[in-house]
Amino acid sequence: MGVNLQRIDWQEIRTEQEAAQAVLAAMRSVGLSGGAFSFTPISLLPSGNPGLLKRAIPLNIDQQVIDDWLQYQDELAGGSDTVLSQAKDPVRRRMITRILPERFVMEELLESRRVTKNTLGIKWIKALIGYGIRESYSIPVFTGRGEYWSLAAMRYFDNPETAELSHETLGELYWLTANLAEFCATKLNWRAHGHEATRRPLSPRELDCLYWAARGKTSAETAELLDLRTETVRKYLKNAAMKLNANNKTQAVCMAHQLGYLALV
Repeated sequence: MGVNLQRIDWQEIRTEQEAAQAVLAAMRSVGLSGGAFSFTPISLLPSGNPGLLKRAIPLNIDQQVIDDWLQYQDELAGGSDTVLSQAKDPVRRRMITRILPERFVMEELLESRRVTKNTLGIKWIKALIGYGIRESYSIPVFTGRGEYWSLAAMRYFDNPETAELSHETLGELYWLTANLAEFCATKLNWRAHGHEATRRPLSPRELDCLYWAARGKTSAETAELLDLRTETVRKYLKNAAMKLNANNKTQAVCMAHQLGYLALV
């Protein structure tokens, strides 16, 4: 049985709490326990890492899990002592480059190493197991703005349901996620809490030049790395600074990092 989207009248829902209650009821109708819905303004950074999570809605999940997950750790922002930091999330790192929903059984991931390929990822999965999470379906939705919206639909160990969800149900969950993303973007104005730069997005080359500037490379060194002329690199950096309303290259790098463009791990 698929999720009956007709049960959710998105025109009548006004608040984040109402949306969370409606989505959780739909998830439970197909044997899911809860999970989280999240928003990433920039899906993929020049470093190849996922962009920074900016907002999340808990769906019958411990708020501490969400708080820990939203924390980040990288070379500019400094360390994060939480095992569940988004920087250590192997599932998100995989899904940021995929389109279709995917199922992740936590204990199987520890055995197969299909997703968890390092110690930090293994600890991340073990932490979820410690919170009672048995499996999760990751439902990704990407937009033309380069955003990444995602529903993590989970089953907990106390949930008697064990059968894998059908393709029909996964399809319905995808549309549920897309509708929730539209609601959060238009009615809750989540994009305003992401960053203003999405209105004037940086080009791939501008991002590349900022990335290497953040790594300490000069314009000449960046030009050699990217097979460009030095003056071209300086032009890209100048354009990026203008879009970010920054006064110089150093300020542009700092602002780009704060907005989630430059996660360097």
